[in-house]
Amino acid sequence: MKYIVLAGLSALLMGLSACHKESPEPSQPEYADWYALRAPEARDIEAVYGDLDETLIISTHFSIYQTKDQGKTWLKSSYNAHYGVEGFVMRNDTLLALTATLGGVGTPDASYATSASYYSIDKGATWSPYRNWTRRVDFDPKVQLNGAISLAGTAYSIDVRKTPVRPNSTTNYIETIGVRSATGTQLTLPKDHTITSICFDAKSRLYVTASAALCGQRESFAFCGEQNGVLYVSKKPQL
Repeated sequence: MKYIVLAGLSALLMGLSACHKESPEPSQPEYADWYALRAPEARDIEAVYGDLDETLIISTHFSIYQTKDQGKTWLKSSYNAHYGVEGFVMRNDTLLALTATLGGVGTPDASYATSASYYSIDKGATWSPYRNWTRRVDFDPKVQLNGAISLAGTAYSIDVRKTPVRPNSTTNYIETIGVRSATGTQLTLPKDHTITSICFDAKSRLYVTASAALCGQRESFAFCGEQNGVLYVSKKPQL
């Protein structure tokens, strides 16, 4: 870049330019089959809601973020409760944050996010307590975490591998190794992660929330570097 040198102003411009070069904005990785969005903080992404092409929100457990530009920038919402957000569900024009879970990803049964505790009416930017939800016996929202149904009606689930911690042990290491469908389709992610949830958008694109990339699992569990979680979105609709 060429600069017009003016007295006093030249040094300032060069100083600002040097600072920019030393700390460039991180870019999103490029993959053939997946969009990949990095979390804005060093935590797993636990849940997601919305549309990649419009407004998307994620939970990093105790924080909720909103993006309108496919993860290039993130707006931290007003959510500041001491409840981890495990999932989201929309009821009419109100978005609800679910703060409890039933079951686990590594269990043979379905795992759910439940307990609507906070709500938003501006697509996740601001949140307020969801009053008296325990008295709403006719409305007990829950969202499956380890399974989802495509628009074509095909069931997808998080693919789990269990390895005994030692021979003949009933305790297992649990690794999430991808996503599989009831029709036999196997979807693998570009890197190894701990997968936390899956869901579909209105275009039947698959969303996979996960930890940061892993370079070791089981007894050698380790992140490859940074610990910012990753959200994967399939580039093509899933049948």
